[in-house]
Amino acid sequence: MKTKILEQLRNSEAEMLQFLEQLVNIDSGADALDGISQVARTIGAFLAPLGFDVQYLETPDAPVQLLARRARAGKKQVLFSGHMDTVFNKGAAAARPFKVEGGRAYGPGVLDMKGGLVMALQVIKAMVASGWEETDMTVLLCGDEEMSHPFTDAVNQFKKAGAGKDAVFNLEFGRVDGSVVTGRKGTTRPTLVVEGIAAHAGNEPEKGASAILELAQKTVAIHALNNFELGTTYNVGVFSGGTMANIVADKAVGEVDVRFKTIAEAEKSIADVQRIVETNYVPHTKTTVTGNVIKFMPFETTLGVQRLYEHYASQAEKLGLAKPGQQYVGGASDAAWPAMTGAPTLCGVGPCGAGAHSDSEYIEVATLTERALLLASCIMELDEL
Repeated sequence: MKTKILEQLRNSEAEMLQFLEQLVNIDSGADALDGISQVARTIGAFLAPLGFDVQYLETPDAPVQLLARRARAGKKQVLFSGHMDTVFNKGAAAARPFKVEGGRAYGPGVLDMKGGLVMALQVIKAMVASGWEETDMTVLLCGDEEMSHPFTDAVNQFKKAGAGKDAVFNLEFGRVDGSVVTGRKGTTRPTLVVEGIAAHAGNEPEKGASAILELAQKTVAIHALNNFELGTTYNVGVFSGGTMANIVADKAVGEVDVRFKTIAEAEKSIADVQRIVETNYVPHTKTTVTGNVIKFMPFETTLGVQRLYEHYASQAEKLGLAKPGQQYVGGASDAAWPAMTGAPTLCGVGPCGAGAHSDSEYIEVATLTERALLLASCIMELDEL
């Protein structure tokens, strides 16, 4: 049966490209809730005939989530996780529709991450169609990963779905060199708003309280928190304030990016930013902060994560494929949430390519089949884990 499944996947490239074209040509950015819903229902219609119980988790005025399960009591439990949204606004699909040129597939979201969705769905189809009954399979896809889940309970859904699984595969894209991802930093994105007192900078500067000076002091203090040895980084990436050079600024805004490798550092970063917010450098100024909450926890490289990677990599040798490397990356993903429950988790198992979040993003078409073979083999041999 394993041979039959792998052979079916080797002959599935045309079918995958056809389905990928369908998904890529649906706008599913933050301003296209209807498009995200269309992607979800297209995938749901694919899974239902394969014996999946398909649910659409709705939140008013927010992107839909898809939860589907093909339960098999007593069998190895696997979660396929990912997202259906892209970073591109309405009109992107019409302006840059799906195309294949020179062995590469292009289009909005083709890499991040509709290619991974299509690849996993083909793996599921090949296994089910061949009569594979040894895996309890769950698919959980959110619609707001690129937005960091501001309006849905996706985080809790990923934790709930991941708890107790034997393996979790996040379908983000593989790196150009074939590497998968075994660790990611978490993030927070606090915004500081400083209110000062305006005054004429020439006539009565002593009557003012500079919001810009206060934010500048806070910026220096925030950057002093950088701990490159631990991998915790702080960056005030946007700094704005004031209206004219001859007016003491009565308002200033700073947007901060914070990244960390461990849950302990995540919690510490929240407290450290809050301490700086509450520290007053310029008398008569006032600072408030929004967004000083964890958007993504770090995806920590646990023993379970490392063992799943080694199992995944070992399948490449069996298939005659190059062994995929592993990378730790700074960008966050939803792989963090099931990993927090202790589930062995691997990220970046989708097809390989480059240019994520840009108009030039692409996948190497050949890797659709290669990564499908690797994923299927990894799942069918989970007893080796």
